[in-house]
Amino acid sequence: MGGTCTTILLNQRVNLPRTLWFCGLMGDLAALASMDSYMSMVLLILRQQRQGGVFPHCTSIHTAGQSVIYLDSPAGVGFSYSENKTDYITGDIKTATDSHAFLLKWFELYPEFLSNPFFIAGESYAGVYVPTLASEVVKGIDAGVEPKLNFKGYMVGNGVTDEQIDGNALVPFVHGMGLIPDELFEEVNRECNGNFYDPTSANCSSKLSKVDELVDEINIYNILEPCYHGTEAEKITESYIRMPSTFRKLGETERPFPVRKRMFGRAWPLRAPVRDGIVPTWPQLMNSKSAPPCTDDEVANSWLNNEAVRTAIHTAQKSVVSSWDLCTDRIYFDHDAGSMIKYHKNLTSKGYRALIFSGDHDMCVPYTGSQVWTRSVGYKIVDEWRPWSSNGQVAGYTQGYDKNLTFLTVKGSGHTVPEYKPREALDFYKRFLAGLPI
Repeated sequence: MGGTCTTILLNQRVNLPRTLWFCGLMGDLAALASMDSYMSMVLLILRQQRQGGVFPHCTSIHTAGQSVIYLDSPAGVGFSYSENKTDYITGDIKTATDSHAFLLKWFELYPEFLSNPFFIAGESYAGVYVPTLASEVVKGIDAGVEPKLNFKGYMVGNGVTDEQIDGNALVPFVHGMGLIPDELFEEVNRECNGNFYDPTSANCSSKLSKVDELVDEINIYNILEPCYHGTEAEKITESYIRMPSTFRKLGETERPFPVRKRMFGRAWPLRAPVRDGIVPTWPQLMNSKSAPPCTDDEVANSWLNNEAVRTAIHTAQKSVVSSWDLCTDRIYFDHDAGSMIKYHKNLTSKGYRALIFSGDHDMCVPYTGSQVWTRSVGYKIVDEWRPWSSNGQVAGYTQGYDKNLTFLTVKGSGHTVPEYKPREALDFYKRFLAGLPI
């Protein structure tokens, strides 16, 4: 592994299940972006414990009965770096092998955690990171590579999976959500013959353009939330640098309008599935340093580039990594692993548990695609479509398949479920780790 990665370990208790958490897109920050999402659950736990008369220090918090490793990957995103710049020319396969090498080294340094049940999880482009890394881990286990990881399963949220299925997911989603009229839906189906991701006629392209125009100004990460347009600069004082206002709002399931501005965002243009070959990062795509749509990165930039924060999380010196950016143009990334369906089939056929969850109001990677591909695997349904509950309320719907494959939706959630629906995410997360029905 050529690069030096930033890692963050939350909860160092030895006897807890351990999860490696990823996020994407590949040009955006991984470890700390994941924390933005996952920390919602953590602060929810803190709030619950405080209400119960217990308010422990964050470094010793019992985070849902498990602990989490966050990894900046691939090298070149976030605070991670490499002394060999050729490491910034990377892709799915190299990222998976590098991450596996990191895991082996990490468990070699901390063997007291080897017996812990180990899971891999992530969202968005981690729909590629997670199954490819899980495959490397399983190959290592089968080959007798030491140290032997106690790998049990994985979770993917609103994850990139398959070019064709992902590309065809948007049109039925926006129609089902009432964002386009029946007439346009019928026209686009007729002209495109169900093939929305790769139009083959001018009439099909024209109808798809109408679809895009109708949803153009909607927040692609959560269609229920307003879109941040960056018209007003955030005023950040030194007293707020250590704990930004966005973090103070994390963990709230019910939020007043207008919604807080998101610190981190991961997405790409509508109806543009990740195809084989070079995948541009946001700065490369937009030929600028601007953040992804509907995303405010001012608070994140101020906080993460603060010297005290960098010291606290042990980043490299500024002479090595000068600054943190929401998205980087340093890396050259090749989507070279193809469809993830074959990875999911291989992993589940070997007995590893898989939970595929989707915020049902995400327009970036719509649940309609995840629902289609999980069904396409061809496994027998063993738990028919039904509601699942959190806090005494219906939180979404789930369908269970043979070989421990589960599909689950989270009602009202956007692209990053733990961020938008922390209570519900915490509930299904704990149940999955414990091997309990959701």
